[in-house]
Amino acid sequence: MKNLSFLGVDVAKDTLVIFDGQKVYEFQNERGLKKFKRKFFKKKEDRKKRVVIYEPTGPYSAFLEEFCATNMIKVVSLNPRKVPRLREVLGHRAKTDNLDAKLLYEYHKIVSEEEIKEIEYNENLEKLSLLLSEYQLYQNIENKLSNFLEYLDRVPVDSKESKKHIQKNLEETRQRLQKIKKEMEELVNKDDDINRGVREIEKVKGIGKMIATYCYIFFRKRRIRNRREVVALAGLDPEVKESGKRKLVTRISKKGDNRLRSLLFMGALSAIRCKEGGLKEYYESLIKRGKPKKVAIIACARKLLIFAFYNYKKWQMEAQSA
Repeated sequence: MKNLSFLGVDVAKDTLVIFDGQKVYEFQNERGLKKFKRKFFKKKEDRKKRVVIYEPTGPYSAFLEEFCATNMIKVVSLNPRKVPRLREVLGHRAKTDNLDAKLLYEYHKIVSEEEIKEIEYNENLEKLSLLLSEYQLYQNIENKLSNFLEYLDRVPVDSKESKKHIQKNLEETRQRLQKIKKEMEELVNKDDDINRGVREIEKVKGIGKMIATYCYIFFRKRRIRNRREVVALAGLDPEVKESGKRKLVTRISKKGDNRLRSLLFMGALSAIRCKEGGLKEYYESLIKRGKPKKVAIIACARKLLIFAFYNYKKWQMEAQSA
């Protein structure tokens, strides 16, 4: 830890703002990050001793993550939930890119060795992640087009022209969904590690191919260490409010991956209908204890996630010891 130097990197759509402990720099957020590399990682020794602290921001941080992975630069990927708390502790009331870069840099004072790691870059995994995002986009479009088509059947005016266009778009959307699904299956089958990992997660009752694929990407890209972390990153952890001796669990935090939560919710609905797997009994026991149906389903979704993560970690440990 003593031999390491840290960079606080605030990621925006078009720029990276970097603070090295003395000065603030700004670079274009573009693939390859050539200027960033020339300034901070020109020598091999720089790649060994410098650590990038950043907050993942979905597609905006993709170039930074690819750069760090291909150049074997260590990073601290700061959970977005920690940043507002860190801002409060350090008394940063204002929010600017420069201040955020300085804020991220300050985190090095309390960072643990476990948090410092290298990012793995797998081209097949990145392609699969992109295809999955596109699939979910077209699924949303399909639902909206189907709903609008039903609406047109009930309007008291001539809607033949509108129906014609909506039906055409709906057909094209469904064709694209089938094509993406086929491409995803081919990609999973092509990569042995991805294929085995997805199959292990898919063994959990209620988890189909789509949820298993998303879970695999989620676990692997974030390098999650334990069940507490995976539940928090999915936003399925309970939000607790305390005041004196009173301790109240209000709801789930939702401060995590909303797509994963949505998929797990649908998986839980499927799992509680199955006689096998144990979730049906768990769901019914929660209902008997007076829990609302939605709360019980969310609890089942959390169980599904924990089961999926257990299968994934078990497979990883077996693969490493083989």
